[in-house]
This record gives sequence, C-alpha cells and structure tokens, in this order.
Amino acid sequence: MSLNTTSTAPVTTATAARASAAPPSGRLYRLDNRGSPCSLGLVRTRERLSELKLGDSLEVLTRDRYAPFEVPIWVERNGLELTSLTRRGLWLLATTTFVIKKTVEVRPPRVRTG
Repeated sequence: MSLNTTSTAPVTTATAARASAAPPSGRLYRLDNRGSPCSLGLVRTRERLSELKLGDSLEVLTRDRYAPFEVPIWVERNGLELTSLTRRGLWLLATTTFVIKKTVEVRPPRVRTG
C-alpha cells in the first residue's frame, strides 16, 4: 500500500509486523495526512476512526508541527488509546506517526449545511 493514500484499507502484513503497536485483536489501518493543512488533521482522523470497528487501530502520518502536542490530548479527551508516537526527520520536514486504538465509539464530525 502506498504511503500517499487516504483510504482506510488494511496495511499489508509486512507493514503491520513492523508496527510494534499493531493490536493482536484488531486490524491496523493507515491515514496519510502529510499533504493536508494542519486544521484538517484531527477532522480527518475523527472521520476515519468513526468508520472503524472497536479494537481496530489507525496509523496517522502528519507533518503538522503541533500534532505531537494536540493529538495525545485529543485522544485522551475522547477515551481512545494512543499506542505509539514516533517522530522522524528534521523540524520542518519531520513526519510524526501516531497509532490510535479505537476503544470507544467515535462520532463522525458534524457536517455543516447551508
């Protein structure tokens, strides 16, 4: 699976084996937010998590420099489990990877009409 996809298709077995936070009971999905504006990162994450089953995990890749501070707080407030947080690269080009386990139901973001 390409890293530049936003689908919620399962990560391949080889990739899942490399991810130490991969849950034994659920599936691991990937969301690549590296090309998205920072304001959409949590909205897209929430949308994807609402589609997953309980016990599944979502691996989120982002270049948002505030994400290492915002995402753990958001995860805790929503009753989810942050199983992994890694950061690679230099400051402006760094990629942060989160693995979030869905432990409670997540409502999809509200859609504004009219």
